[in-house]
Amino acid sequence: MTTDRVKPADQLRTNLIGFYMIVMAIFLAYVVYVLFPDRVVGSDNVMQWNTAIQFFYYSDNIQPEMRLLLLVMAMGALGSYVHAGTSFVSYVGNRSFVGSWTWWYILRPFIGLALAVVFYFVIRGGLLSGGAVASDISPFGFAAVAGLVGMFSKQATDKLEELFNNLFKVSKEGGDFQRDDKLGTNRPVEEKMLPLSRITVFKLTLPEGKTKLADIDALCGPGITRIPVIDDDGVLRYLIHRSLLKEFMAARTGDPTLADLAQDADKRALIVDAIAFVPLSATVGDAKAAMDATSKCQDVIVTHNGKRDEPVIGWLTNIELGRLARV
Repeated sequence: MTTDRVKPADQLRTNLIGFYMIVMAIFLAYVVYVLFPDRVVGSDNVMQWNTAIQFFYYSDNIQPEMRLLLLVMAMGALGSYVHAGTSFVSYVGNRSFVGSWTWWYILRPFIGLALAVVFYFVIRGGLLSGGAVASDISPFGFAAVAGLVGMFSKQATDKLEELFNNLFKVSKEGGDFQRDDKLGTNRPVEEKMLPLSRITVFKLTLPEGKTKLADIDALCGPGITRIPVIDDDGVLRYLIHRSLLKEFMAARTGDPTLADLAQDADKRALIVDAIAFVPLSATVGDAKAAMDATSKCQDVIVTHNGKRDEPVIGWLTNIELGRLARV
């Protein structure tokens, strides 16, 4: 979304998300408490899992396998809650919580729950370790893994991708890699680019010497790691990665401005020179070639004729181009 400066969410929305976070923490902690198994002496004087549970006014018997699966779900959600809760209080504390991220915070525990289940089946299936029956498994290990998977979902999905690639590795000298007409690279950039209407950009309304880097950083909500800076005509002036922004701000005292960043020769090479431009008529393959031909380039900007001084129409990142090149 194009904006001069994203306004923080209203107080009512912030309070509702905060209340949701508190209720979710209490609920998940109680679910983990209820589901965590304990050992009892069976009728044959042998130690076994207790199958009885009491959830508020509901009581039932759950077999060890199902109980362990439910525990993994709860711990995955709890791990993601920790991630979401930490992010929420940080942005609220900095007065930069944006209302458009409301659903991200609401759904984050459920995403962690689902990912933990996938990881659980991968482990129980013996792809990462040997299998065993639930009654022989320590719940502490699986609960810890599920919580960490929910908390660090990006690393967890990367591990699953690595595992899948190792299991189904294809030689680059055969199969799909020999095709010159791969569907992804022959697609028009117009079909695959992120259009300007869906890009979070910082629009210059003040001189660069008065534009605070902190204002640009405030746009970098969850999942946003790069911010294009455009002028009143929609022309790209800079494309700033948040890691570079944070590094520069930490090294400077006071309240550094965009002009300070642009005057640093090394940083300017990254936020100005390391950007490729292609016309709207280009293909994904053309965009990939333009990126490869530009030193340290991770971003391709689409304009009408592929010129730097034209308004931005769309954007392709190195991540998206890499994915399309494998299609």
